[in-house]
Amino acid sequence: MLNWGFIGAGRAARAAMAPAVHQSRLGTLRIAAARELRRAELLSPQKATTDYADVLADDAVDVVYISLSNESHLAWCVKALEAGKHVLCEKPLALSPAQVDLIAEAAARAGRTVSEAMWYRWHPRMRAAERIAGSFGHGAHIEATFAVHRADYGNYRWDPARGGGALYDLGGYVLSAVLAVNGWQAPRIVSSAMTTGPTGIDTSTAASLAWDNGATAEIHVSFTAERPREVLDLRGTGGRLSLPDWPFSAVARDTVHLVHRDASGRETVTEYCDVNSYRLMVDEFNRVVGGEPGWTMPLAESRAVAALSEAVAREASSKEN
Repeated sequence: MLNWGFIGAGRAARAAMAPAVHQSRLGTLRIAAARELRRAELLSPQKATTDYADVLADDAVDVVYISLSNESHLAWCVKALEAGKHVLCEKPLALSPAQVDLIAEAAARAGRTVSEAMWYRWHPRMRAAERIAGSFGHGAHIEATFAVHRADYGNYRWDPARGGGALYDLGGYVLSAVLAVNGWQAPRIVSSAMTTGPTGIDTSTAASLAWDNGATAEIHVSFTAERPREVLDLRGTGGRLSLPDWPFSAVARDTVHLVHRDASGRETVTEYCDVNSYRLMVDEFNRVVGGEPGWTMPLAESRAVAALSEAVAREASSKEN
């Protein structure tokens, strides 16, 4: 049984991660820290505190989960690793590939595991989609969209100094998806464009991508959608693969599907229900840290996402200047 310490008590920690740790038979929530004590107490830890350093100073803590605003991830990941803790950090793990490298170096020095909590990738539907996509051959086209309506203007996601913006907040989902089905090879940016909001963040970003093997992708993320929209659709010589319902935000109460039409035209629909990807992520992380077989999102994949995000933003910015 591993002891978890939480730094940050935002919505993801409160609604998803704390329940997942409490439900796990492999871990327990020993301590939680938040700026307001009541927020930490709402996670039902054994101990609550307003000092993040208390989590790192607790010798009984094995794993630290970091759920802070984006600009804080690098510093607290490194501090936790230097304190000898394994780390599961909310997405985006870092704001650039260079920052991912610093985290990787700290993990190597400490001999500890660190992974990005890109929780949808633990969903068995996404794991199956990544496997099936390998049969599509060259020239496949992917559409990946994650569009929401955000009006919480006081939230850090609207502050560019704190790593705000649609690309940082939602881009990790669509970019990891298109990279995963293309063997994590970096594409070239055919075109990209950003819409900048009144606070200076990108409220929406779109890009066209292309790979040397003929594969292409269209990605789109937005904070200003009139209604929520999520798409993950792959078409190629291997047929068609679609995740028609909430590919990036399915939760345990949702029944979701994977639709695969193979090259012969035969269609298979697989249904998934009662799947808690947060619980799967916590259990897998516990197993890996405990030396048992399991899967966590590799740092190389987090770096690939950060590098592509940086490239998309750079291409869009070059058109504005």
